[in-house]
Amino acid sequence: MKTTNKLALAAALCACALTAQAKVVEELAASVNNEPVTISDYNRAKEALAEQYAAAMPDFFKQPNAGEQLAKAALDKLVDEALLRQKAELMKIKVYERELENGVAEIRKRFSRAPGGEALSTEKAEAAFRDELKKEGVTMEEFRERIRRQLMVQKLVQDTVRTRAKMPGDAETKAYFDNINRVLGGREADIKGLDEEAMQDLLAVAGRFKELTSERLRLRHVLIKLKEGAAPEEKKAAQAKAVALRKSLDGGLDFDEAVEKNSDDKESAGRAGDLGYVVKGMLPAEVEAAAFKMQVGENSQPVESKFGWHILRLEEKRAAQKLRYEAVKEDLEQVLSQNAFATELGSYIKELRKDAKIQIFIADKK
Repeated sequence: MKTTNKLALAAALCACALTAQAKVVEELAASVNNEPVTISDYNRAKEALAEQYAAAMPDFFKQPNAGEQLAKAALDKLVDEALLRQKAELMKIKVYERELENGVAEIRKRFSRAPGGEALSTEKAEAAFRDELKKEGVTMEEFRERIRRQLMVQKLVQDTVRTRAKMPGDAETKAYFDNINRVLGGREADIKGLDEEAMQDLLAVAGRFKELTSERLRLRHVLIKLKEGAAPEEKKAAQAKAVALRKSLDGGLDFDEAVEKNSDDKESAGRAGDLGYVVKGMLPAEVEAAAFKMQVGENSQPVESKFGWHILRLEEKRAAQKLRYEAVKEDLEQVLSQNAFATELGSYIKELRKDAKIQIFIADKK
């Protein structure tokens, strides 16, 4: 997995004064050219990465050493950000007042809506923004300084790193497309010359194209949930409820009402039971087998899975499409450009690390 978090340059800067050395060392996770990285910085970075991984790669946490990988990635991220920031300051990269104001405004914009998605008034949005600063223990002046330094790093990366990244040619893009087709055809063994990291990146991109080109169903469902290890009588009662509900649907009960009053899947129930588009391999085998035999507008008979009893409704079916090179060429060029940039950024950071004084203290606290 490429360290794409190197691009997320919103590092928390430490304003700690150097007092007694023993006390400082005790509170540090690391030191980068004598700039402290605090335990609180480290813990915040771990929490942020955990949220990113949970959203983008939920299977990551199934690995036995996921905790160690997360801890290392968080510390590496903080060290790399410090090195980039120090280099930007050494080069005296200028951030103009208008650029700073635009950067602050961009962050403020994120508070213009409530968690539910509804728009907030200007006053409420500003209050939410100020509350977040207060929660983080950051003054407005400190926040502006963070943004200024982040913009310095962005300029450094743009001017120094991006210009060194090699853009893909047509032959490279076509070869990448051919490898994606090999993955989609189940011929991963035919792919040669990729290391493990590059192969994982390829599989991730192929997975996205699979979702776009495979036969897709738009499903809704009602779930009568069964807890793990349910007693036989509980299983029988859940099945009976599902059968009775299916008969009510045959008798004219609206599916929306069936979801609202009966579904134990609270997340999808808020969307009238909508599961979105699904392709083969996304659903439990029993549910998938029933779903792909249905006709649009049809309600299924009750289907049992490890989660309980489902009644499915097929809203839409899209036929599989052939992946065509010309249709995806620009997307693939963008993927390869991002990969080239990430590789160049990694090389640049390695150069910075080579001459840096980096001390890691976190191992002493385990």
